[in-house]
Amino acid sequence: MIKTVKSIDGFFKEKLNIVKLNYKKQQFDRYNTIVGEGNSISNLPYLSNTKAIKQKDSRNFLIDKKNLLLTVDGNSNLADIHNFLLKHKYYCHYFSSYPLVTVGGCIANGTHGIAPKLGIFNDFVKEIEIYNPNFGLKKLSNKQNKEIFELTKSGFGMTGIIVRAKLKIFKLPSTNIKIENFEFNDLLNCYKFMKQSKQIYNQNSFTVNYSKKKIFFGRLIMGSFGKKEFVIKKIKNKKIPSLRFGIFKYFFLKNLIFNLIFLLERLKIFLKKERHINDILFTSNKRTAYFLLMPDKFIEYQNIIPEKKVKNYLVDFENIILKYRPNISLLHLKQFLNDSKNFEFNGKGLAIAIHIIKDKNLEIFVKKLIELDFKYKCKLNLYKNSLISSNIAEKFNKNNYQKILNKIKKINKNYKFTNNIFKRNI
Repeated sequence: MIKTVKSIDGFFKEKLNIVKLNYKKQQFDRYNTIVGEGNSISNLPYLSNTKAIKQKDSRNFLIDKKNLLLTVDGNSNLADIHNFLLKHKYYCHYFSSYPLVTVGGCIANGTHGIAPKLGIFNDFVKEIEIYNPNFGLKKLSNKQNKEIFELTKSGFGMTGIIVRAKLKIFKLPSTNIKIENFEFNDLLNCYKFMKQSKQIYNQNSFTVNYSKKKIFFGRLIMGSFGKKEFVIKKIKNKKIPSLRFGIFKYFFLKNLIFNLIFLLERLKIFLKKERHINDILFTSNKRTAYFLLMPDKFIEYQNIIPEKKVKNYLVDFENIILKYRPNISLLHLKQFLNDSKNFEFNGKGLAIAIHIIKDKNLEIFVKKLIELDFKYKCKLNLYKNSLISSNIAEKFNKNNYQKILNKIKKINKNYKFTNNIFKRNI
């Protein structure tokens, strides 16, 4: 099937030959790309001149209540899984904030949820079954085929198709989340406040206003489980719209809209102190209209700053923002506390996620930001950013980049899986 596909950030649009997988070798070409649901923001999976592989629909869920494990198909989306778990009073705090993505995509890209300090998606993957035409079906875990297991997690689809996975699940204390609301105009103080928090929910949004002395203005919402009550309701899935009005190109309109949103959010919290867990876990599902206001092209840039270097980094970070004045539509802070393996986006420290609208300052600002991140030995989120190249990926992972690729080459002999970051090395 020839289909036009594009990245949400607008940096890729092309017709690809998409084939639905049925585990027959003749469906694979020498070079293959795995496309999944196509809801990733960046152009990472969409490699031209390769056969694009999409897994056939098959959604089966099996709960092991004794061991708190859930077996799911790799192409199952998070919305279906969450709706299923909710009926049985279970949940997964590590699900990404947009529910129309697949388990396979979450494992391959190493996604994280509302509380990455409690662990990212791959910290809770106990078993994976993959298909690779070079060797067929293979089960992976810490006890079985461990090396491929670790290469598959945050491996960007380089080891094959994720057919099935076994995930850790948690008992749900309540569907109600008690909400607290705080405002900050300083990133460091917000981060310090977040570090002291023990709440399950930690969401913040900052906007940037160059006309004020304090250029950052943000709101931090924190939440913990409320009274023991269960309201079972399905997530109403919202697709990210392809139409763009481009209103956020204009600073005064952007800041006006965000100030209005902040005002409405404060009013909502004042009137309603609790929210349903659906709204808490999947915040992006409620804000798909945000993409309507974006222009045709933007970058989502994410990094993790080592904990001991956060204070100095934020001083330099603010200085380059003031010097190059990028058009930042939104900025988030996230706390990470776990170790990182291979290309995994994880580590101990502060993560900054920024949406930067394409204008004359975008490329020079991103270049300076990458230089700053290299100086402070930050971890880059490779799959979020269409401007990240294989050279940059190698530079930031110089200790194990070639070593990992050599292991992948041994796995992918006749049929190769590749993407936009690693294409020149396969």
